[in-house]
Amino acid sequence: MTSFDAFLQVFATAWPVILAIDLSRYLVAAGVLAFILAVFQRTLAHRRIQPRRATAADLRREITFSLLTVLIFSLVGFGVFAGSRYGILHVYRGDLPTPGRLLLEISTIVVLHDAYFYWTHRAMHHRWLFRRFHRLHHLSRTPSPWAAYAFAPLEAIVEAGILPFAALLLPMHELTVLIFVTHMIVRNVIGHAGIELFPHWWLRVPLLRALTTTTHHDLHHAHGRYNYGLYFTWWDRWLGTTHPQYQQRFEALTQRRTIARFQEGQTKP
Repeated sequence: MTSFDAFLQVFATAWPVILAIDLSRYLVAAGVLAFILAVFQRTLAHRRIQPRRATAADLRREITFSLLTVLIFSLVGFGVFAGSRYGILHVYRGDLPTPGRLLLEISTIVVLHDAYFYWTHRAMHHRWLFRRFHRLHHLSRTPSPWAAYAFAPLEAIVEAGILPFAALLLPMHELTVLIFVTHMIVRNVIGHAGIELFPHWWLRVPLLRALTTTTHHDLHHAHGRYNYGLYFTWWDRWLGTTHPQYQQRFEALTQRRTIARFQEGQTKP
């Protein structure tokens, strides 16, 4: 058996598993949140960020391109698997790392990904790159959870690049990779929910204020020029790209029902 035949055998064995895991993550994360939002749509109506709703055509486009992204992610994931198998990338197996080591690895790749996302995302808003890479994602002006992976193929390749980039720089256990990519899709579907899911006091806590909310990313879809961050708000705050009405919009959404109940109580005899 030639080395190429051996590679094809590894591909035929490993890639379908990686594809199934990536597909399951997207369908479960987006599907569960979409189901919850549908069941509680009346309860959460006051937290809807934009009055417009995603149309059936929007949902079809979002799901179709997200499935294409899953395919691209799985191929890149196999590349990381093969690269680590042949000693090119630093994903290790075997005994589980200590809890402290695991936390350090996860924290490091999350912070690295946030910086990678901010700068690649902001670059893709350059007029020439936007048309070729990012325009399709912004067709979801009022996104749904299904839009989490709705990228054009070129953007999907850029988004997938974080994993081989991180594995080239950092030693990571395969459990770290699994937790990281799960965290990535969960945070992505939350950011595209279209309904503010965070509690009204979130931005009043300094540590929590550094984490993006649904409103933070939804304002990016609505206006484009602000809120490029993925997990954290600090790059936007440091570089002046936070939407000027972000906090006011968040507080208005999350306190609307509380104010309505207070006013209702005031009018009762």
